[in-house]
Amino acid sequence: MYISPFLLMAFLAVFSISAHADLSLEKALTEALAHDHWLVSNQYQEQAIRSGAIASGQLPDPKLRIALANLPTDSFDFNQENMTQLQFGVSQQFPRGDSLEIKQRQLNLMADQKQLERYERRALIKKKVGQLWVQLHQYQEQIKLLVDNQHIFNELLTISQANYRSGKIQGYELLDAELKLTQLQDRIAKLEQLKNQTHGRLSEWLTIHGRVGSLSSELPEIKMILTDEQLNSEDKVYQALLRHPVLQRLEQGVDIQQKAVDLADEAYEPSFKIDANYGYRDDMSMGIERSDFFSMAVTFDLPIFPEKRQDAHRNAAINLREAAKEQRLLNARQMKSTFDFERANLAGLEQRIIIYNRGFLRQLKEKRIAALKAYGASTARFADISAAAISELEVKLQKVALLHERASTLFRLNYLLAGVDPELRLLSPRYLESK
Repeated sequence: MYISPFLLMAFLAVFSISAHADLSLEKALTEALAHDHWLVSNQYQEQAIRSGAIASGQLPDPKLRIALANLPTDSFDFNQENMTQLQFGVSQQFPRGDSLEIKQRQLNLMADQKQLERYERRALIKKKVGQLWVQLHQYQEQIKLLVDNQHIFNELLTISQANYRSGKIQGYELLDAELKLTQLQDRIAKLEQLKNQTHGRLSEWLTIHGRVGSLSSELPEIKMILTDEQLNSEDKVYQALLRHPVLQRLEQGVDIQQKAVDLADEAYEPSFKIDANYGYRDDMSMGIERSDFFSMAVTFDLPIFPEKRQDAHRNAAINLREAAKEQRLLNARQMKSTFDFERANLAGLEQRIIIYNRGFLRQLKEKRIAALKAYGASTARFADISAAAISELEVKLQKVALLHERASTLFRLNYLLAGVDPELRLLSPRYLESK
C-alpha cells in the first residue's frame, strides 16, 4: 500500500510531539498508580489466601475401607469359614473444638492484611513518585536558571578581555573570568547528569508512554491533608496518624496473633474419629444363612499431659501477641516523631522562603550591577564582581531548591497522613472503611 511522503512526515511529527509532551505531576502519579504490577501481584496473593481459608474450614475427607477378612488359605473359599467377611468401612476425623473455624478466620484476617498492604503501597507510590518528580523538576529549573544567567559570565569575560587588551588588568584576572565560565558549564553538565539519573529512577514507576523528556514548567502547589485547625490539635494529629495503613496492618497483626492464642486454647480439647464398618458374610455351603456384622467405634485423642505441649504452644502464642502489640506502639511513636520532625522542617523552609522573597534577591542583584559598573570603570577588582555574580546565582539556585524541598517535605508529611488522604481512601480496603 502506497503512503504519501507528506502523510508519513505528518504522522512522525505528531508522534514526536506526543512523545515529548510535558509530564505533569498529576499524570505521573496517575500513571504510577494505574500500572503498578506489585498491586496486581498482591491482589492475586489475597485471592490465594481467601481460597486457602475456605479449604481450611472444611472437615478432612472421609476415608473408605474395603477389606476381605479371614479368608481360609487352604481353599480360598468365601463360604467355608464362619468369620470370612467382605468388609466395608467409613471413618471421619473431627478436629479439636472450633479449630477449623478459628483457622479460617485467621486466614481471612491475613487476606484483609493484603488490602492494607495495597493501601500502603499506593501511599508509598504517591510519596516516591511525587518526590522524584519534584527532584527532577528542581534539576530542570536549576539548569534553566544557569543557562539563562550564562550571559552574565559571558559579559564578564568580554569586559575582562577588553580591560586586558587595554592593560587595565593582569592576565590572571582574564584567566579567572574564563575559569568562572568553565565552572558554570561544568555545573550545568553535572546537573544534567543528576537530571538524567533521576529521570531513570522515575521511569521505573511509569509506562513506556509516560517516559517523556520534559516536565511541566510550573511547580504545582502541594497542600497538606490536614487543615491548620487540625494540625493545632495534638489529639487529631495522633488519631490521623493511627489510621495509617502500616499501623492498621500491625493492629490487624495483633488480631491474627490473638487467633493463634485461641487456636492454642483449642488444643486442650479432645479430637475424635468415628469408624463405621459393615461385614458381609456369605451363606454356608449347606445353605445355612449367616448374619452380617456391623460395628462402630469412636477414637478419642486426650490431651492429659499438657505441660510440655499445649501449655508451651499457648505461651508461645501469647508472647507473639504481646510482641505484636509492642511493635505497633513502637511504630506509632516513631511515626509521630517523624511527623513532628518533618513539620518542624517545613516551618523552617517556609521561614527561609519568606526571607528570600523579602528583597534578598533584589539586594544581591543591585550589588552585582553596581560591582559590574565599577569593574567596567576599572574601579573594582574582578574578584569583587565575580563574587557578587556568583552570590546572586547561588541564592537563586538555593531558592529553587527551597521551594522544591518544601514540596518534597509535604509529600513526606502527607504520606504519614495516608490513612486520612481522601484521594487514597477512594481506593481504600474494606477494613479501613469499617474503622
